[in-house]
Amino acid sequence: MKAISKMIVFIISINLTFAIQINAASLPITLDELRVALNTSINSAEFLITDGNYEMVDLLTQLNLGDSTQDTSWLITPVGKTSLQTSRNGQSVSKLSGHLLMLRPKNPSELNVFKFQGKRYRDSLLIENVNGKLNVINLISVEKYLYGVVGAEIGANAPDEALKAQAVASRSYALYYKENPQMGYDVGISTRWQVYGGYDSEVQSGQRVINAVDSTKGQVITYEGSLIQAFFHANSGGFTENSENVWWAFIPYIRAVPSPGDLYALNYPVQEGGWPANTYQWTKTFSSSELEKQIIAYNKDYPENPLQVGNIIDMRISRLCVDPNTSPRQYMQNETLSSRVTELEIVGTQGTKTFFRDGIRSVFDLRSSLFDVFFDSTVEIISAAGLKITNSGEGLLAVGLNGLSEKINGNSSSYYVQEVDEIRAVPKKLSTITFNGKGYGHGLGMSQWGARGLAVQGYNYLQILKYYYNNNNYDGKLTIGMYTGQLK
Repeated sequence: MKAISKMIVFIISINLTFAIQINAASLPITLDELRVALNTSINSAEFLITDGNYEMVDLLTQLNLGDSTQDTSWLITPVGKTSLQTSRNGQSVSKLSGHLLMLRPKNPSELNVFKFQGKRYRDSLLIENVNGKLNVINLISVEKYLYGVVGAEIGANAPDEALKAQAVASRSYALYYKENPQMGYDVGISTRWQVYGGYDSEVQSGQRVINAVDSTKGQVITYEGSLIQAFFHANSGGFTENSENVWWAFIPYIRAVPSPGDLYALNYPVQEGGWPANTYQWTKTFSSSELEKQIIAYNKDYPENPLQVGNIIDMRISRLCVDPNTSPRQYMQNETLSSRVTELEIVGTQGTKTFFRDGIRSVFDLRSSLFDVFFDSTVEIISAAGLKITNSGEGLLAVGLNGLSEKINGNSSSYYVQEVDEIRAVPKKLSTITFNGKGYGHGLGMSQWGARGLAVQGYNYLQILKYYYNNNNYDGKLTIGMYTGQLK
C-alpha cells in the first residue's frame, strides 16, 4: 500500500508540473483555431453569456468553476502574479484558481456567444494572469473569425469578388501570424492587426460576407511555399508602393503597382465626413495653435521619438527610393513610383528633426505619406541668384527708392505680393500649414477600394489578389491554394 501511495503522489506531481507550464501561447489548439487578443494588460475582465451553454474551467486543475447559461455574468480579477479570483453572478467562487481560465462551450456545435466590453464574440475565451494583469483572448476557428473581419475591413456592401479577395488576404494574414507569433497570442482586434468586430460585425455584415468566407474556405496566398504577410490598406491614392519605401524590409510580393480602381471611392455616394471620397484625396490644414496642439499630442503618444524644434518655420520633403540591396539602407536617385514621401525634415527655431517613411504619418496624423505640404507664408523670389522659394518672410529685405535696404512692409506681420490676377497678403510667419494628399493607409499590398474598383470592372478575386501581391512580377512563385498547416 505504501508503494502504491508513493506512486500516486509521484504521478500527481508530474501532472501538476506539466499544467503549470501551460499558458495561452503554449496551449495546444487545432490547426484551424486562432488566439485573438480582445484586450491585454487590464485590471479586470467582466463578460456576459448571451447565447449557448458554457463552463468555466481552471486549466491548471481542470476544475469546473461553474456552468453558464444565458445572462450568466462573470468577473475575473488577478490576485498577485499567479492566481485569479472569479465571481459568478456577483457571488465569489470560494477558491482562488490558477493563472489561466477558459470559458468554453459545452456543445461546440451550437451557437455560443459571450459579451465583453460592449461587443459579442463567438466560442471560447481565455483569461490569463500575466504579471498581475489580465490578457483576454478569444479562441475561435479561423473561418468564424473571418466572419467578423471581412465586413469590418472592406465593407459589407463591397462587390462579391472584392469580399472574397479580402477573405483570402485576411485568412493569409492571420495564419501567417499564427505561424510566426509575436506575442502570447496570434492577432489583436485593431488596425494594428486587422479589424475584428466579433459576432456583432458578423450579424451586421450579413450573409454575403459569410458566403464570401465560406466560398474561399481554407484558401491562402503563399510565396515560394510560405504564407505571405498579406498587407492591405484602405486606398492607395492611385499607386501602391514597394515595401522598403514604407518600411525598411524588402518583400518580393509587395511591389508598387498602379491602382486605378482606387478612383471608385470618388464615384461612391458621399457619406458623413466626406467618406469614402476622402480615402482617395484629402486635405488637412493646421493653424499655428492647432499645430502646437498636434505636436503636444504626438510627443505624448511617442515620447521615445519627440518633436522638439521650437516654432516650425520650414519643412523639406524627399521622395527618393530606398535601395533594398544596401545594408544599412541607402537612398537611390530615383523617386518612389507612387510619389510617397520617404523623408520629412522639419525645421524649427531651435533645430531640425527628420522623420522617415511610414513614421511620417503619425507626426501630423496624416492619412498617408503621399502628400504635398504648403505654407501660407511661402513665396517665390526672383533675384540675381535665380529663383528662391522661402517659407518665411521675416528676414526679407527690399531696396527702396532711396536705394536703402529695408524690411518689407516695416514691422507689419504681413506684406503684399502682386500675383497674376490679384494682390495677395502674405504673413511673414506661417499662420497655416496645409497637407494635400492622396490615399489612406500605408499603401502596401492590396488596396481595398482598388479591389472594389477592379471587381466592378469584372476582375475575379484570384485576379485581384495576383495583381496586388506580385502583378507583373508574377512568375509562379506566388500561388493561391488550400492551407495545409505549418508550411516551410
